[in-house]
Amino acid sequence: MRRAEREIVGDAGIREILEAAPVLYLAIRDDPAPYVIPVCFGFEKGTIYFHSAVTGTKVDLLRADPRVGFSAHAGFEVKAGRAACDFAARALSVTGTGVARIVEEEKERIRGLDLIMRHYSSPAPSYSPSTLARTLVIAVDIRAIRGKRIG
Repeated sequence: MRRAEREIVGDAGIREILEAAPVLYLAIRDDPAPYVIPVCFGFEKGTIYFHSAVTGTKVDLLRADPRVGFSAHAGFEVKAGRAACDFAARALSVTGTGVARIVEEEKERIRGLDLIMRHYSSPAPSYSPSTLARTLVIAVDIRAIRGKRIG
């Protein structure tokens, strides 16, 4: 990181940013350019979870190459300046890389869905069999993650 004083180190700082982040942007390998999509997510140490339909572009690309990049931010605000180039942004952000996998084991699928629900409200009391049948849970096992204070 070019400006080391802006780096956020430690699991607690990273967790705080992820807890406040409203969305996670997932970058998946595609040709001729990366495929980047926003996802609703949940997380616990070392793993990010998101859900998906059973079929689609995202799933096809992840099956072809499970390596991903991701980014999330919290508290984004623009500070106006007198001139156009005097404007500044303030935020906390995380970026990272990982390997995605489709979660097959039902207990982990429920855990992943609970973490997603908890991130946005509270865990669902239960999931109907029809909902589970049409929902993939994808885990990203984090390989590297960094936090940064912007502005």
